[in-house]
Amino acid sequence: MKRNIVILGAGVSGNAVKKLAQVLGDNAKIVCDNDTDLLPACDLVVASPGVPPLKSHLYQQAENSGVELIGELEYAFRTCRFPLLAITGTNGKTTTTELTSHLLKKCGVDAVAAGNIGRPLADVVADALVSGRNPDAVALEVSNFQLEKAPTFAPFAAALLNLASDHEDRYRDGFAGYCRVKKSIFDRVDAAHRVYGLSFADMPHRITRSGNSLCDGDTVLLNTRETALAAPHNQENLAAALELTHLFLGKYPVLPGAVADFRPGAHRIERVAEIAGRSFIDDSKATNPHAVFAALAAMQSPVVLLLGGLDKGMDFAPFGKLAPPEIRAVVLFGECRKKMRDALKGDFPVFDGGMDFVETLKLAAQASRQGDAVLLSPGCASFDMFQSYGERGDRFREIALQLTRDDFP
Repeated sequence: MKRNIVILGAGVSGNAVKKLAQVLGDNAKIVCDNDTDLLPACDLVVASPGVPPLKSHLYQQAENSGVELIGELEYAFRTCRFPLLAITGTNGKTTTTELTSHLLKKCGVDAVAAGNIGRPLADVVADALVSGRNPDAVALEVSNFQLEKAPTFAPFAAALLNLASDHEDRYRDGFAGYCRVKKSIFDRVDAAHRVYGLSFADMPHRITRSGNSLCDGDTVLLNTRETALAAPHNQENLAAALELTHLFLGKYPVLPGAVADFRPGAHRIERVAEIAGRSFIDDSKATNPHAVFAALAAMQSPVVLLLGGLDKGMDFAPFGKLAPPEIRAVVLFGECRKKMRDALKGDFPVFDGGMDFVETLKLAAQASRQGDAVLLSPGCASFDMFQSYGERGDRFREIALQLTRDDFP
């Protein structure tokens, strides 16, 4: 029986839902808050993850309509016929998802990386139904947005990497609401298939960390110095990916060979230029304070730190811990720079680049010394000045490569 489905939001996820609806024989219509004031009559509402529940009048109408309201993740899961290894957390989701897929492929598994990483689960399910071929497993990055309306979502296994201030403006109870939604990834997962990141010191872990080594009991699995994942945050990502792989296969890949050729994606502590003895490092994907401190932990030289962007109702108080000699200077930019300035307590120079990213980088260059790292790790979303964190990182690289020795002291 055909259903009339209204899809809230026309982005990548909304269009993937429409694609799956057509495969399933449902009538689907995409609507957006900017296009209409009234929710059309329907049998089901599917919300794209980017639609803000507290700000969307269509979402509010859907909640009060008596019609079932679910998210893209839930809609796709209800017709999914292959196992999911779901990954969430404040930071590290994308790298862990990529790693899990990579490790499974090294073991001969037909694995797909999907979800918040870029390809919606609805798209994977639609393609599987059309082709008649299911992947062996999907490593699925899951955001808190996607978990909000997923009442039957039950992956084969799930990982919660960490929890820190992020997206608090989306929930009436702020950080508590954010954490509650994140933890709901385990609601329908067997306790033995729940993986906690190493930052959860009070939770059980199959894999533990000893210095640069990851261990299973007394067995050393690998030394992370032999990989591109030696930084503490990437050790956490790798440990979770290994645990998920073991849960699915009952064994680990052959290590360290399976990890040796893995490289984290762009805009994640990525060295993009060497100019006048300074390293320019793009960590544009760091959109919350927790991610900034992870990047700083990976630095081995004094840092000129570029902070700023669009706030998500986050707690910037941790930035009060920044201090020399690790921090040479901070350059602020974007809409929330005043809020960030108020949080800084360290005895280092602070410069204001305003809404001008070229000026921001020139100030950073002037504040730097030979041997320093100029680090874009903004701690905020990008949408005040850019279309995405990727565009912000690309612009950082472009401007850096245009700097000359005259731009440095």
